Amino acid sequence: MAEAGVSPTLIKWLYTVCLLTGVIFFFTWGLVFNAFLDYATYTVSAALVFTGLFGTFLYRELEREKAKGSRQ
Repeated sequence: MAEAGVSPTLIKWLYTVCLLTGVIFFFTWGLVFNAFLDYATYTVSAALVFTGLFGTFLYRELEREKAKGSRQ
């Protein structure tokens, strides 16, 4: 997942920013355009939020695997 030149902190922040962007986009777009029931808003928000959630959980699991491997 992370190559040698990519900082793990950068990857963690990227997933966090993706998650927050999806939540902020949903509420901002809904308030500005009164479009909370619009499918396009759901689609963009869901893609960003699920990418952020999946990446965060995946990264956490990889950190656990690394910690478990270094203990043995």
